[in-house]
Amino acid sequence: MKKIFLLLFIFISSVYSNSLRLSEKDILILKEIKSLSNEKMIQYSLMAIAIKESSLGKNLVNDKSKDYGLFQANIKTVLSREDVDDTKENREYFSNKLVTDIRYAVNNALLEIQYWQGVHDESWAKTWASYNTGWKYESKTGLLYATSIYKIIKTLKLEYKL
Repeated sequence: MKKIFLLLFIFISSVYSNSLRLSEKDILILKEIKSLSNEKMIQYSLMAIAIKESSLGKNLVNDKSKDYGLFQANIKTVLSREDVDDTKENREYFSNKLVTDIRYAVNNALLEIQYWQGVHDESWAKTWASYNTGWKYESKTGLLYATSIYKIIKTLKLEYKL
């Protein structure tokens, strides 16, 4: 199963291209995100997820999916992680915190990445897929998401030298 997942990942990444157009402000934001960790793959994963999920902060609120902040954390996951009741007040408080408190949003994204890294024995492709789809990481959506994160990272390294 691991070989099939890897082969599909490689195939999809070769088919789909990703072209980033980043402004000087975007580059500054990415450098700030990169400074938040000493581990290269964490740095690149955080930068790519911020690009993919919120266009580097241009889209911080998704009321339809209930995802909030720079890394578009799902509010139900956040409430569960915080071990608080799923109430209107808690949803409003934590969604606002994800949008307004960058340290909180980053810590939340780091916890999510670390959780999936543990689940997937440090497989980055599966970690990225699970960041978006949870336990449905082998779905087409999961594979496409992981592929897009991979492409963004590749572009950041090659074109932007980040």
